[in-house]
Amino acid sequence: MHENDRRNKGMDSAAPDADGRAAIYRAIANYTYDWESWIGADGRPLWINPAVERLTGWSVAECMAMPAYPLEIVEEDDHAAVQALLADAAAGGSGNDIEFRIRRKDGGAAWMALSYQTIRDEDGRSLGFRTSCRDITRRKRAETALMEAQREAERANRAKSRFLAAAGHDLSQPLQAIAMFASALKSQLSDPEGWESIDAIQQSLRAADELLSALLEVARLDAGTLKPQPQVFAVFDLLERIETSYAPQAREKGLAFRIVPCSLPVVSDPALLGRILGNLVSNAIRYTERGTVLVGCRRRGQMLRIEVWDTGVGIPESKWGAIFEEFYQIGNPERDRKRGLGLGLAIVDRLAKLLGHGIELRSWVGRGSMFAVVVPIGSRDLLRHRTPRDAEDTEVAGALVVVIDDEPVQREGMRRALGAWGCSVVPAASAEEALAQLAASGRKPDLIVADYRLADGATGSQAIRRLSEWAERTIPGIIVSGDNEAWRLQEAAAGGHGFLHKPVDPDELRRRLAAILNSGRG
Repeated sequence: MHENDRRNKGMDSAAPDADGRAAIYRAIANYTYDWESWIGADGRPLWINPAVERLTGWSVAECMAMPAYPLEIVEEDDHAAVQALLADAAAGGSGNDIEFRIRRKDGGAAWMALSYQTIRDEDGRSLGFRTSCRDITRRKRAETALMEAQREAERANRAKSRFLAAAGHDLSQPLQAIAMFASALKSQLSDPEGWESIDAIQQSLRAADELLSALLEVARLDAGTLKPQPQVFAVFDLLERIETSYAPQAREKGLAFRIVPCSLPVVSDPALLGRILGNLVSNAIRYTERGTVLVGCRRRGQMLRIEVWDTGVGIPESKWGAIFEEFYQIGNPERDRKRGLGLGLAIVDRLAKLLGHGIELRSWVGRGSMFAVVVPIGSRDLLRHRTPRDAEDTEVAGALVVVIDDEPVQREGMRRALGAWGCSVVPAASAEEALAQLAASGRKPDLIVADYRLADGATGSQAIRRLSEWAERTIPGIIVSGDNEAWRLQEAAAGGHGFLHKPVDPDELRRRLAAILNSGRG
């Protein structure tokens, strides 16, 4: 027999006992960097390596003499957790990277990550268990600093959102008044040159409104106040609305605009998904000077890719990430407003993350781009029926409309615009003032337009309810507000009211009024 074989056979026949194993364990563990302990079956330490002094300040002898080792080193608040894991270890259990705090001999604190497992002899009998503690103080301090930085960033973000919401409300007020006065003035002018001036004013107001709305939308998305309402709906309906909204823009630029119909149902928030597609299509039209913008769908298993193709300038691959940042635009250093605001794709990115939809991009410089939003396919059994479109008739002449706004300039602007459309108007600063005028006239209103915030803490929703109670019937209402919080819209919807953000586009207000009045007449 070979000498090594005889030596190994001899070792096998004379396996070390507990003392021998302890010697082997000590020979290895004395030189490990971590704090190692061997706890016997009676719960007392059999051996502790010298690293304990470096990590805790307590010597091996001091630790061995402790009546309740290692609890006397552990922070009092963590005693129960450490006792539980020691009991589990004594019962044969094991664990890894369990975190707890210790109190060093010099009074300082430190974090440890503990692992433990049972030690057994050749016959499987328990010889106690070992513990290994690794110092993770620096990591925990970094985590704490990171969490504090994150909390500070969240506080700053909330403050930014509150500021933007307040600023948005205050800025929308004068824009709202200007829009209404301009609309009223246009109907009174007969000079084509005057009309052109009013058109220029309205175009500038729309540009300001577009920027303000985009900034507030980004703020709402960052603040997490926008809550999606997913449902199953036909993607065909959404594509049809996209075609109606954006085909005129494409025609103005001489572009071919095609929508490929799709009959599949999808699961998403139709309004938010429509916002994503609208931004993608708007970008495609804006950055395409000749050729085609195409919107179509491809099925991939249980997902539907809604793709927007264009033959525009294309995007270098190195810029694919940057284009989703706020105010980033390719090839527009002079900030030409005709090239957009640089917020559309930032909003797309945030909305897609909110909805849990993927956004994919392919692009070829000088040849065009393809953006896709990937949406789950829904069950046809849950498909909602299509609803008829709002009436296109914008005739509102002869209607009695109550306007409630506690700011005189806003109230007067709305009165003039409605009057120019042939409406009879009851302007009031409050519900009580409106009731006094209505009682004197002996008439009941057809519709109420009310600002959300009124004097003395009152709201437009409360004013509409008050007038409806007086009239002994439900009077339809539209709430207008410069506030963009989602719960404002939800409150208006709960009351059965329409909702328009300030500054209100006069044409949109007129369409809403006509739709409500025509519905009532029907």
